[in-house]
Amino acid sequence: MSREQVSAATKVSMRHIAALESGRYDQLPAGVFSKGFVRVIALHLGLDAERAVAAFRHVHAGWEEDCAKRQRQAPMSTAGLRLSTPRRAVSSSTTLRGIAIALVLAVVTGAAAFLRTRGADRRGSAASAAPVARAESGPASLALPPAVAAATVALPAGTFLPSAFSPAASGQGRTLSLTFRDECWAEVLVDGKLVVRGLFPKGSRREFSNGGTFTLTLGNAGVVEVVVDGRSLGVLGGEHEIVKNYVIDAARKG
Repeated sequence: MSREQVSAATKVSMRHIAALESGRYDQLPAGVFSKGFVRVIALHLGLDAERAVAAFRHVHAGWEEDCAKRQRQAPMSTAGLRLSTPRRAVSSSTTLRGIAIALVLAVVTGAAAFLRTRGADRRGSAASAAPVARAESGPASLALPPAVAAATVALPAGTFLPSAFSPAASGQGRTLSLTFRDECWAEVLVDGKLVVRGLFPKGSRREFSNGGTFTLTLGNAGVVEVVVDGRSLGVLGGEHEIVKNYVIDAARKG
């Protein structure tokens, strides 16, 4: 696949894809966003996203260690020094790392194409036998990730919460609280209006008040605790499972 095809499918810019392929990690955003790029590309290729992210963390940690070592060994002053040897060493190391990453991506792309071809019939038969299915894993793209957009709706729109969660008699709106035990892409609509969409880091918590209807889409449902009006609903699915268009609405009886 070309960089243009991968970028169009995953919404990861070609500049960041090129930086991943060549090992130019200084051109990537820090922290959770770079891991999110790796995760969504792996998902698009039909690979194990967690293993891909773990491999990226390992390579990135080695790169950071090399950078720190070079900084510690750098002289206090460069006046009168020839820098040709260190430059060649850095260039060689970067080139070798880039070649290795390019080879890995080439093998991964070929394996993904083979697996998609082999599993097409299997996925078709599984879909007909089990119409309510959940995606294998949740991606981390800040736009609507392809895996979430294409996932079978785990709990279809129109699924309503039992009447035990009906609004207070005063007529005030209800409160929704989400606690993220790990990274999760999430989208929240309040009364049909989009209020938040993006990647939430581990340990974060968001609260939404004065709503009559909440619609949730979670890319990693097993790590999100859902609380409505102080009552916990627990989690809406397993880890790495996608729950799409889950409607919490007590105006109608469950």
